[in-house]
Amino acid sequence: MSDEPRSLLFVSGARADRFPKAFAAGADVVCIDLEDAVQPSEKSMAREQTLRWLKDSAGQRGATAAAVRLNAICTVEGLHDAAAWADGMVQLDWLMLPKVESAADVELVAQWSGGRAAGLVALIETPRGVENAASIAAALSALQPRMQGALMLGGADLALALNARFGWDALFSARGRLVNAARAHGLQCWDVPYLAIDDAAGLLQETQRVIELGFSCKAAIHPTQIGPIHTAFAPDREQIRWAHALLDALAKASTGAFIFEGKLVDAPIVSRAQRIVNLARRQPAAR
Repeated sequence: MSDEPRSLLFVSGARADRFPKAFAAGADVVCIDLEDAVQPSEKSMAREQTLRWLKDSAGQRGATAAAVRLNAICTVEGLHDAAAWADGMVQLDWLMLPKVESAADVELVAQWSGGRAAGLVALIETPRGVENAASIAAALSALQPRMQGALMLGGADLALALNARFGWDALFSARGRLVNAARAHGLQCWDVPYLAIDDAAGLLQETQRVIELGFSCKAAIHPTQIGPIHTAFAPDREQIRWAHALLDALAKASTGAFIFEGKLVDAPIVSRAQRIVNLARRQPAAR
């Protein structure tokens, strides 16, 4: 997981028939969902078939990272998930924890995961979670480099808890707080899915806006949403030209800071150029 994911595609843990299609959709991460996308009567079945499929498909998922969203650790189903995962001997790229409200949630799951997940995602989807985002991020950061960490916005549940409309204006403050908490502790920050499946233009616009805020990944609920998300992350030709030229100039510079195209270049600018080159490499067709 050397590159930060740009896209995450959710698929219901109750629909094992859709798992192969989800992993073939081109997302950077596919998250099998045992929580919101599974009816209470199907939780046990979804858990068992998800573990079984992940074991059997270990060599068939290509470069797509595998994630599982557990049920909240404070629920009975979440405890069943934890027990099953602790005994399941399945290696994951990411474990996603819903409704995280304290650092203790992160610390508890990290202890029983036993190194079977390379990364941990804390879903922040309650007012208390937003208030405690900094301490949650600090707990995730303490797991590095053994485990990567990310904060993710759970916008629908948060809007409901706030008695607010699920939209850009209502969630703007929470998005900003999550990005700041995540980046202050060296973590990734992932955004909630755009729910209008048929509105590719709206998805593209919202993805561009969260990128401007500092988010590194946008979640999706349908394979057709992956293309617009990756398009939003793709640098344009002028950005790619600038980044390559700057890195070429860096290789010839004799000091740490130097002038490039009339502007002072220091470490943050170099990091930006390197990120642009990495994004262009992952999606060569520039916009």
